[in-house]
Amino acid sequence: MPAAQRPGKTPLPAQSEVAAAEVLAWVSDCIEGGLCFLSRGILIFENGQFGELVESATVPDHDTGRSASLRARLFADATAWNQESLGTRRATTYRLTDRQGQPLTYHCRFNVVPYHGGTGVLLVLQDVTEHTALAQEASQVARFQSVLARIGTLAVSDASAQALMNEAVRHTAEALDVELCKILIARETDDHLAVVAGIGIEAEWIGKLTIEGGTHSQAGFAIRERLPVVVRDLRKETRFTPSKLLTEHGGIAGMCVPMLVEERVYGVMTAHSKRVRDFTDKEQEFLCTVANTVATVLERRRRADTQRDFYHRLFMSAQDGIMLTDTDGRILEWNPALERMTGWTRGEALGQRPAILKSGKHSPEFYDRLWQAIRSGQAFVDRFVNRRKDGSEFLVWESVSPVKDRDGTTQYYMAILTDLSEREQMLEALRHTEQVKLVGQLAGGILHEVRNPLIGLGSLATHLAEQDQLPQAARDRCRLIAREAARIDELLESHLGQLRPRPFDLRPCDLPSLIDDTLTLLRPNLKKQRVAVKAAIAPDLPPVEASRAHLQQVCLNISMNAIDAMPNGGELIITVKPETKRVAGILLTFADTGKGIPPDDLKRIFEPFFTSGKAKGVGLGLTITHDIIERHGGQLAISSPPGSGAVVEVWLPLRGAA
Repeated sequence: MPAAQRPGKTPLPAQSEVAAAEVLAWVSDCIEGGLCFLSRGILIFENGQFGELVESATVPDHDTGRSASLRARLFADATAWNQESLGTRRATTYRLTDRQGQPLTYHCRFNVVPYHGGTGVLLVLQDVTEHTALAQEASQVARFQSVLARIGTLAVSDASAQALMNEAVRHTAEALDVELCKILIARETDDHLAVVAGIGIEAEWIGKLTIEGGTHSQAGFAIRERLPVVVRDLRKETRFTPSKLLTEHGGIAGMCVPMLVEERVYGVMTAHSKRVRDFTDKEQEFLCTVANTVATVLERRRRADTQRDFYHRLFMSAQDGIMLTDTDGRILEWNPALERMTGWTRGEALGQRPAILKSGKHSPEFYDRLWQAIRSGQAFVDRFVNRRKDGSEFLVWESVSPVKDRDGTTQYYMAILTDLSEREQMLEALRHTEQVKLVGQLAGGILHEVRNPLIGLGSLATHLAEQDQLPQAARDRCRLIAREAARIDELLESHLGQLRPRPFDLRPCDLPSLIDDTLTLLRPNLKKQRVAVKAAIAPDLPPVEASRAHLQQVCLNISMNAIDAMPNGGELIITVKPETKRVAGILLTFADTGKGIPPDDLKRIFEPFFTSGKAKGVGLGLTITHDIIERHGGQLAISSPPGSGAVVEVWLPLRGAA
């Protein structure tokens, strides 16, 4: 025994081991978590926290449905790790349950350390349930926010409503970790719900399948309660019966939330899992947010589509022409009224500039004022003389206005064109009627004034014829004068009667027969002027309601004018065929090969006393002709294409069509 060693005292190495063990015990108690050391399957050391952790948790066995000991599981894993080389470190996470069946998450670090010439395994066990839950919650919130952001992006994009719903169910299913997710929209005709989008069900059923929405179904129950309905296990549910669609696809646990828009149930959105599970309040809130967001977007789009459809129908049915351009003047829209007005189709006009309508009748300063007004945010309103596609001109009242965004920025320019051509025609017809009325009044006054002295002359002639002292020859001449005065008086009375407005005696009139009679009367004139006639009369023409005598006068006036226009001979082409304008009718066309009518004369051709340089006549023939046709409810039009004579069109409505 060495001198330094005292009898009865513990050797120094043994004292060091005891001190080290005491320090280790104190250190293990200070470490957050449980500490345990094993070597070759033998427990060398564990602290109190380790014992508390392993005793409060069990390992669920999903195969047997029973719970195993966590201590046994850890020791088995540590024994396996003891085979590893010195310095090996690993970490394992254990999904556990406590004695009440609530989930726990433990994190264990295995460290292979030296021990008495061999190795042992040091276990550091920590309860990370709360930390894991916070991390999972943060991750879940991030996923939820990502889904909502995606839906928001689609909502403001040009994506269709179907694309929006498809993306919503797909991302929602991923965020909630469920296999089934769908959107059901309530039908207006009954209480059924239409499956409009879904994930986890057959694609061909989308848009075709409906399920009952009564309170016996989960969806119907959610609609009635207007609250989320959460089910942990549908197989044990007693409030309602799971739908056939859900059971056929293996749905067990799930949520069904009403899609609310302004306190109105728009439909329901569902999320179901194929296993038993619970859904947290945050998951319910997320599904409600997605459902209400989708419903709001769908409702706004429906209203926008309804409003857009309404405005489109107004745009398409408007009688005024409507043109929309961008701020550079490129045409973006062109309604049917403008097609009829200009002859340019929508397809031809889109992408063009309004300059396609320029007639050259306005100065550059006129258009400068237009652009200055609309670029300053003001409307420009004025009369425009525009040009059609065929080169003809037409008069419009045009209003050009900027279309502004909510922030006041001009996005488009809109022009509304009101065709004044028909109004000008109406005014011209009114002026013509007034002129005819004036001519009638003038003629009536003249005839009345002529009759007064004529009656006096007739009376004087009768008195002289009764004087016996006059020679018989003189008395006979006086009687002749009296008879002629009486005849002229009767004629004037007849003409005065014609000037008094009275309706025509309308009867069925056969137009082919009328044309034949007209040509028979004109045969000497046609032969004398060497005018050939070609008649093309459609078969089986219905009769028109007309005054035959007056229509005869119309045909004679028009034909005589055509003959006069061909002093060196020519050709008169007469066609009669059905023609529908505002109603069904018959169109008579008289075309000659004469010299034609100058444009300036064509504008005044219906004016009373306008003779166009003719030597014969007083210029009332076409005035009277125009009046006769209008009193029949018809239309008279005269044109003269350059180098091809004149064309007179007489349109008469059929019986019961006007």
